[in-house]
Amino acid sequence: MSARSSATMPVLLLVLLLLIPADDGVKRAYLPALYLQDVKAAIAHLQLEKVFVALGIEIDEQADTSILAHEDNDLSSGEKTQNHDSNDDNNSNENINVDNDDNASAIANKVFNDARSRCGLGTLSPDAELKQVALGHANYIKYIFAHSQPALFYPHYQNEIKDIKAVTSSNNPHYSGLDIKNRLFNASYANLKYGFTENIAQSMYYHSAGELLSAETITNSMARSLLAAPYHLRSLMQPSSKVVGTAVVAYKPYNKDTRNNQGYVLVSNAAATADTVDANYAGVLTYPCQGVTGTVTALYNETPDPVKHTGRDLSTDPIGQPIYIKVAAADTIQIINIRFYDELRRTAIPTQVLDYQSDPYLNTDYELPKNEAFILPITDAVDSCKASIKQTMIKKANNCGLQGNTEYKVSFDVIINDQRLISKSFSFMTGEVNYS
Repeated sequence: MSARSSATMPVLLLVLLLLIPADDGVKRAYLPALYLQDVKAAIAHLQLEKVFVALGIEIDEQADTSILAHEDNDLSSGEKTQNHDSNDDNNSNENINVDNDDNASAIANKVFNDARSRCGLGTLSPDAELKQVALGHANYIKYIFAHSQPALFYPHYQNEIKDIKAVTSSNNPHYSGLDIKNRLFNASYANLKYGFTENIAQSMYYHSAGELLSAETITNSMARSLLAAPYHLRSLMQPSSKVVGTAVVAYKPYNKDTRNNQGYVLVSNAAATADTVDANYAGVLTYPCQGVTGTVTALYNETPDPVKHTGRDLSTDPIGQPIYIKVAAADTIQIINIRFYDELRRTAIPTQVLDYQSDPYLNTDYELPKNEAFILPITDAVDSCKASIKQTMIKKANNCGLQGNTEYKVSFDVIINDQRLISKSFSFMTGEVNYS
């Protein structure tokens, strides 16, 4: 997300739930979460007020629906600002609009479809039933944050929460099922048995001048941020996904000045179908791939942390847009001879590889398959932050990831099953420098 003198920098909670057949034939649900870390900056009218620390969960479909929560599960632990008194605060949500923002939903679907189609995967067709389920859950989340300030909240679950009992579970007028599987089952969704994903993004922000960003702008940022987070990216690029239903709703955060504060919830459900449940990609799948444009320049955090094994703090030392690699037909892959090159400045970017051999989550729910890997560009020396931004940034003053609006050429070799070598190369272009 770009920081501009006349705009705000929203804080996003981006969460996904993935249920797909794995290589071993077992369906597993993955719930990693991306959160964008606190940026203490004052850029013209920009004021950043709240950070959500998200969670990570994995559930075996054969087990019950209890959850295993990641350590970072307090969604309000990053709150920084004071409440604003306003006579309109508690009245603004009395007559809540529960309609979907169709334009914003279309933007989210387009971002994901553009990524998939550009890199050789099938696009996702609109599914009215999935969209209705997504809209119901988006309004469930919206109702909670429009009527309370929860200290603890699991965005994929409609369970009762003691501190906010009055707005959770069946007390919430939009209650539709404990989790996505229940919600799809209650909706008699026919493709439930083929596997599904649920992506949730929430954005809440403050602007001192009341210049609130549109749902379309926020949605575009949320979608592109997901495509820069390794554990989300691999889920979004599942070949078996075929249909999608996305909902975006707006609300005024509880007990906040309605003139200066805005919130959005995005819920996107995708599913495989009978025709695609066994679909896969022949060859070396990557994202980005040849011709991709407008990626973010930096990743400032994700849960689970993709650089946990290095000791790097992404909030102060981000990495550039990762490269996802998958060879479905392989049992194992090894990535060697990597070159990540800035064509304009004729500069090579150092990289690290995240794969099964370097995986910080071996023997855990987040273990990477042996036929997938990521190239992580290490951007400490890139110096992509704009000078005007540097002067006001307390953190991230020297590292804002890759250069903005710049073409990068990536090449590497893949050793397949310790026997065969395949070479791969492509170019992609970043968008504006993002500071969170």
